[in-house]
Amino acid sequence: MMLRPLNSADVDAIFGLLSDERVIRYMLFPKFDRDRAYRFARRFQVTTPVGDPPQVVFAIAADRREPVIGLCGLVLDGAQRQGEAWYLLGPDHWRKGLATAAVKELCTHGFMHLHLHRIWASCLPDNVGSSRVLERNRFRKEGRHIKNLNIRGEWHDSETFALLASDWIT
Repeated sequence: MMLRPLNSADVDAIFGLLSDERVIRYMLFPKFDRDRAYRFARRFQVTTPVGDPPQVVFAIAADRREPVIGLCGLVLDGAQRQGEAWYLLGPDHWRKGLATAAVKELCTHGFMHLHLHRIWASCLPDNVGSSRVLERNRFRKEGRHIKNLNIRGEWHDSETFALLASDWIT
């Protein structure tokens, strides 16, 4: 498993992931159409932060030649030297440790290359798999927010987890 920049050949895989309700049901991502997947792939073909707010996005793949099986990224707050981590995998790849490995690589990139002080993530309490991914990467649970995320018209609680650079050991 590796993280790599997106490329134009990833459009179909991105569309498949971000149009699958099973994949995005716990996320703020809208359901993608092919045009949006194409624009997304074009925008994130570099590993340097782009956009407002700046973010980095990576494809999760077995190797450089293999198709994308997931996506992950960091939304950056440069003034505070922190990033919000997010990640997703196609259902055929759940419960195999791949998200845990991807988040570990993402944290390495955030702490070692972007020089972040803190990486945090939130997930819905129902998303037990996501909580486990964070806990396996030594993120600490910081708290629960009540009805703070509106996902496709429905309010949800979220739990926040964080990891400091000083606690990160590769």
